[in-house]
Amino acid sequence: MPRPRRTRLFALALLLLVVSAVIGAGGTWAAFSSSTSTGADTFSAAADWTAPTTGAAVLANGSGGQGVKQAGTYNVYANITDSGNPASGVASATANVTNITTGQTAVALTACASNCTVGATTYGYKSAQLTAKTPLTAGTQTFTVSSTDSAGNASTATSFNVTVDNTVPTVGTAVIAHSTAGAGVKQGGTYFVYGNASDASTGAAGMTANVNNITTGQTAVALTPCSSSCTVAGTTYGFKSAQLIASNPLTAGAQTYTLSATDAAGNTSGTSSFSVTVDNTAPTASSSTTANGTGNTGQPEAGDTIVLTFSQQMDPFSILSTWSGPSTPIVVRISNTGGAAHDFISFWNSTNTTQLPLGSIDLGRAGYVNTGATITFGASGTASTMVQAVAVVTVTLGTPSTTANRVINTTPLTWTPSTTATDLAGNAVSGAAVTQASAVRQF
Repeated sequence: MPRPRRTRLFALALLLLVVSAVIGAGGTWAAFSSSTSTGADTFSAAADWTAPTTGAAVLANGSGGQGVKQAGTYNVYANITDSGNPASGVASATANVTNITTGQTAVALTACASNCTVGATTYGYKSAQLTAKTPLTAGTQTFTVSSTDSAGNASTATSFNVTVDNTVPTVGTAVIAHSTAGAGVKQGGTYFVYGNASDASTGAAGMTANVNNITTGQTAVALTPCSSSCTVAGTTYGFKSAQLIASNPLTAGAQTYTLSATDAAGNTSGTSSFSVTVDNTAPTASSSTTANGTGNTGQPEAGDTIVLTFSQQMDPFSILSTWSGPSTPIVVRISNTGGAAHDFISFWNSTNTTQLPLGSIDLGRAGYVNTGATITFGASGTASTMVQAVAVVTVTLGTPSTTANRVINTTPLTWTPSTTATDLAGNAVSGAAVTQASAVRQF
């Protein structure tokens, strides 16, 4: 039913009264961001009375972090929000960077579309590239960011600091490695370049390596902040390259490479020289021995040891993917298969499900276990263990699954290594067997 004319006139008069009161009190007209019909003779409006705010802003030469240098290039990055209810949206933003670039008092910031992250923060607004003045005093300089929303609300200028860094960073340690267990590379093998750099002001942001002597043509390999597998032979590195492949052929011996570092402000160090050993020789099995612990001589028991010596240090990860060399649990088996004339030792992972690539040892005779039987050491109770010391892997027997037999006479050991394991450069072990020079009593 239509409203009476008197009611409509009353509502209009009431609205005019409210508007007059606002004007008389020095109020501000709302900027209507939308209007909708809600029935006969009524309407609603959504007003944005709140200026936008700048939450964070930086000046940066690149993604590594905030900072500028005299005569260096940089961009202004900012995060700006409009919290009106509902928000009308940011219409424009400017930065006053005259302290860094003379005369630049109203640099436009637009919605960022690419390369918007600096350090760990992603920014929504970014300026065109600017150039800092020279000279520019090192230390802290201020700049401001202002913005206006679509409703015409202008923010006050928000002040921020930037570090002016005119000092080059310092290159520290570096290594080329195929394995995180130690340095080394072989012809045609894969490797990474690791490096450390420091900068007391804005911080080291990246490194560049010239490894042309190892991989032809690679004169400017980028090293970025390392996030995983950053430790090589006990030293942790801050920067790491993508995986590279060495040239083939590549002469064995020492090869040199260089590194330089760049800080967050864009200063670049001079080059520092390092060397890596190119190793193209397959490692070999040198010797295998057993030794009695505190039990009966000639009887395999918990605490007895087996020592495997290679011609050079092996990559522990090529033996067990979770191993880096310290003592780790494994299982040892002594088996006599199908009535064989000799018993054999083999090495297995801690769950006794996968044989480790350490090869097998022929004990030179049968009798330590019953015909066709297998005794496990460390599958239950106290685990067997293995530990690496440079080229030597020492295995200590754990709890046996049953009591082994005691053998009094002496016999020679013959160790046939696995060709799956590799040295630190990535060379696979030669499969040539090695036999002890004279017969000794085992265990």
